[in-house]
Amino acid sequence: MSFPPIVDIKRLAVENRKYYQVVDELASLRKASPFNLRFSQLMEYAFQQSYGLWYRDAIRVATLFAAALFGGAHVIQWLSGLSVHPFVELGRLGSIGMLIATYVYVARSKRLIYQHLLVNLNALVATLVILSFCISYPAPFKHIFYTAIIFVQIFVFALIRMPFVSAFFGALVILGVSNAAIYYDGTPVAEWFFLAFFLVAGAALSLVICYRMERSARESHLQSMLISMERDQLKLHNAQLKERLSEDPVTHLLNRRTFENAVLDKWNRAFHNRKESALVAISIESLKKLNQMRGSDVGDDLLKSVARQIKKILFESDDVAARISGGRFCVLLSNASNSEITRRMKRLRKGLLSISVLQEDEISDAGIRISVATNVLVPDAEGDSRDAIVRVMRDVEPMFFADNEQDADVEALLAS
Repeated sequence: MSFPPIVDIKRLAVENRKYYQVVDELASLRKASPFNLRFSQLMEYAFQQSYGLWYRDAIRVATLFAAALFGGAHVIQWLSGLSVHPFVELGRLGSIGMLIATYVYVARSKRLIYQHLLVNLNALVATLVILSFCISYPAPFKHIFYTAIIFVQIFVFALIRMPFVSAFFGALVILGVSNAAIYYDGTPVAEWFFLAFFLVAGAALSLVICYRMERSARESHLQSMLISMERDQLKLHNAQLKERLSEDPVTHLLNRRTFENAVLDKWNRAFHNRKESALVAISIESLKKLNQMRGSDVGDDLLKSVARQIKKILFESDDVAARISGGRFCVLLSNASNSEITRRMKRLRKGLLSISVLQEDEISDAGIRISVATNVLVPDAEGDSRDAIVRVMRDVEPMFFADNEQDADVEALLAS
């Protein structure tokens, strides 16, 4: 059965409600503090699903890069002839191993909270390894390693785009451990304040970058949702417009122009399948008189009742029906045998005779009735496809204007 899609008003209302929910989330995000960037539960879940794929890839790239840096530092140390305590070397190898294990785990895990914990743990271990080098080496080499902690903070928290809250607590732990190690190393107070200032400044810079990146990612996610919803609504409105242009507004059957286009497709398909088709013409006689007697609302109800009965005989996907004009309807039954056509016509007869308004004596005496005519068509290859439409539609008009013997009412014509 071939009818234009009916616009789902409930779906449109739901989509509008979701749209304004996203707008509200976007407005709240722009006013939120760095510690309260999360969305509502369902929207946060959607964001995590979307953001998680990128985040996993970023962690995997970062862990490989960090492992390469630790390996490169070992080569530089060996070339420079500097030696450290074996436990320090063991700690560096352990850190590299932990980075590789994180790479493998993140590739299989979908829980972002565990990934955040692993990143913070790797950052802490890397900081401890760097601090062990600081304690092992004399000045001025140790100061170089102290500044490497700033690099760890910027690299881990900013480049990986850690969520602000996770990065904040990770930075607090690293700052606490670093300052404790500097104090334990016996660093003079003035020098300690100097190093602490740069460590805090590096952490603050990392947190600012994390906040800006997370907020930007969340805004982009919401804006993408808005664009997607606007695109869906545009498609829905286009479908609604197409529906209005292709169907009769009263009966919701096809209009004449759409019916002609449908006939073109069905005719060609029937020709290739070597199948017969039946053209059924249905006409409500004296519809104008009914409108004058009872009003246009009753006339429209009759048109809708006839359309409902017509739809009941459309079984195949290639069957099409249309309201041609006024009280005239046309149905194309594709791939139907003679017995099938007869069976459907009986069903149509029964349905049309059950329409209550036609059973009233006043309506019957006024000559208001429904006439039906059927013509079996054999598709051929003469002319082009447009010629086929012209021939089919040319066959329709005589069926509406047949003489009384051919254009009898439903009960007389279909009684059998």
